[in-house]
Amino acid sequence: MEAYPMPMFVKMEVRDIERSVKWYKDVLEFNEVYSLRGEENKMVMAHIRGERYQDLMLIPAGSIVHPQGITINLQWHDVHLTAGRAPDSSIVEGPVDRPWNAREVVLIDPDGYRVTLSEILHSSLSFDEVRQGF
Repeated sequence: MEAYPMPMFVKMEVRDIERSVKWYKDVLEFNEVYSLRGEENKMVMAHIRGERYQDLMLIPAGSIVHPQGITINLQWHDVHLTAGRAPDSSIVEGPVDRPWNAREVVLIDPDGYRVTLSEILHSSLSFDEVRQGF
């Protein structure tokens, strides 16, 4: 796994790190970059990654998790394939084609964080063509 400085990453408080790591691995095919274990070999931090710069750090929630209002958006290659791997209870919407030249599926992780996977529909279109409704 490549190590590089991250210009930005998302740190998420979760109720059960191991359960969350499993969901991100099983559904989004993320990889574990690094994890830290504490007393009784309990995971206390996990750094996971999808593609380059799609890094998440999962840490234990100090209290109730409040994910409302936060959506993590990831550029994706095949939203239909991933939606097929996701449990039905994880799919909030889609896959659906959007007017901004994207096919998206909106998922919800075990702690209630929304994750939108966004696949480019027409890679040949310019930004201006997309803005004008191609």
